[in-house]
Amino acid sequence: MKRMHGQTLVELMACLLIGGIMLTSALPAFTSTLQHNQQAQAVNQLLGTLHYARGSAVMGRKTIALCSGDALCRSEQAWQDQLLVFDDRNHNGQLDSGEDLLQQLPMQKGYSWRWSNFRSRPYLQFEADGTTRALNGTLTLCHKDTPATQIVINLTGRARTQAAPRDARCN
Repeated sequence: MKRMHGQTLVELMACLLIGGIMLTSALPAFTSTLQHNQQAQAVNQLLGTLHYARGSAVMGRKTIALCSGDALCRSEQAWQDQLLVFDDRNHNGQLDSGEDLLQQLPMQKGYSWRWSNFRSRPYLQFEADGTTRALNGTLTLCHKDTPATQIVINLTGRARTQAAPRDARCN
């Protein structure tokens, strides 16, 4: 008589139980890693857009503006849904007829940026020399009204990242 080689139902259930326990213990760490990667992607996307706008201003010797909106700039300091990068010929921070739209970038779902600057403008402008037209300030990445990280833009137009301080706001 030949002997059968295999596992019993009890052994299979024990393996599934151990696998389930390992999976549930690893799931929170995976979720945290996924959220961290999404935040990093949002920060890198905005940094790339800022560098593109500043570079376009310098290379084209013109004023380039950034704002949030679909076809027109919103008058809010909360940037969400889409970013517009355009040639701001009349320096008003609005995408008007006759001004060229250079980029229209969708933002990551669930994330928004809060733009705060000394002059309380809802847009950011770069001059032909790369400076910010006295619109230096801080962009705070918000996820579900919780500040995550910040991009600080100085008067010369350079951007740097930092962790969001305790007093950072999203609304």
